[in-house]
Amino acid sequence: MSYKKIIIILTLVLFLLFLVINIPTPLKIEGDGVFYYSWLRSAFFDQDFYFYNELEHFSAYDVGSRWLLNSSFRTYIGKIPNPYAYGTGLLWLPSFILAGFLSLIFNLPPDGYSFFYVWLLNFSSWFFGLASFYIVYLNLKKFFSNTISFWSSLGIYLATPWFYYQFFEPSMSHMASLFIVCLFFNFVIKFYKKERVNLWLFALAIFLMLAVRWQNLLFLPVVLPVLLNRRAELKLVAKRLLSIVAPAVIFWLTQFFLWHHLYGYYFVQPQGRGFVRFDWHGFYVLFSSNRGLLLWSPLLVLAFCGFYFLYKKSKFLFFISISAFSLQWLINGSLNDLGGGDAYGARRFIETLPFLSLALAAFWSKMKNKWLIIALITVFIMWNAVLIQNYRLAKIPHHGEFDVLKINYFKDIIPID
Repeated sequence: MSYKKIIIILTLVLFLLFLVINIPTPLKIEGDGVFYYSWLRSAFFDQDFYFYNELEHFSAYDVGSRWLLNSSFRTYIGKIPNPYAYGTGLLWLPSFILAGFLSLIFNLPPDGYSFFYVWLLNFSSWFFGLASFYIVYLNLKKFFSNTISFWSSLGIYLATPWFYYQFFEPSMSHMASLFIVCLFFNFVIKFYKKERVNLWLFALAIFLMLAVRWQNLLFLPVVLPVLLNRRAELKLVAKRLLSIVAPAVIFWLTQFFLWHHLYGYYFVQPQGRGFVRFDWHGFYVLFSSNRGLLLWSPLLVLAFCGFYFLYKKSKFLFFISISAFSLQWLINGSLNDLGGGDAYGARRFIETLPFLSLALAAFWSKMKNKWLIIALITVFIMWNAVLIQNYRLAKIPHHGEFDVLKINYFKDIIPID
């Protein structure tokens, strides 16, 4: 069976899983997702950025919304704060508009809260997650065999937190952010392969990448070596640089004005002073039981080993892969909440997975036995499924450290009399 057919079957299976989870009751918009969604709903229905009515609605079940209302916490100028970027709401906009039309057709309130709004928001995250897998696969195919590309992209998809946030916490920004970073990654590969690139789309991708998650700014340096190629014409280099600088400037100007509107200052640290620190805990965010990247997603240990083979294959691919990861590692190891709060796995590293897939594919390409590769990836995927179920059953704490050796991971998953 061809990999194209396998991907079609996989898509159908994953869509059925999405339906099973979200029908008849869609997963709720909660946690950080309340704030991502509030940008969109408040702008569309209220034509303002005063989030009281959104928080009032979600406080019926969301602890964070309830706390913010009950504590009467306000910004310096008396506004309700929103410490998250607005770009996720932009990516949800098509589904949001469609939800309004469907609500009218099926005689449901077109209020931003009824069934179709929530269901289609969840579907957007499902779509972004699956589309990201497909983009990673297509990019890997440009450098590796079909077999290596498929199993590497499948492993990095199903054996990491990527899968969890696509299906079980879709109102978080991770799938929207991953999708737009994958598009950026695709443009970088196109520049490297000297393929034609629409600079308007490239600029739009950069704007959305920053608007979804400010930290994505750290991915921009990986594209500079191909844009500043000495052999490229000066006029072309100038156009390419403008396609990076212009959307970045436009985004930050809009963000500064929104911060001023909510906080009274053009530049703030919305999560509070001390959120980013000058002491670095790089090994902690890799190996700690508190969401350590390599402890929770051991498949990525092989990706780290694959950096050596990637360097041998292509110094450029090695550079974009390791620099994209290292810059995110630097910032993630400097935050005041190293585990990311209530989180499944190292969620703050999800956007680095498209780049780590290059190193993982380079590792698998050195193995001669295809069936051994498939068997190992299957084991990593199954282990991730076991962790997810333990996390959802709260056998693994949702935040903080824990003794990884004292948990019976298979109890309640595999019934034993």
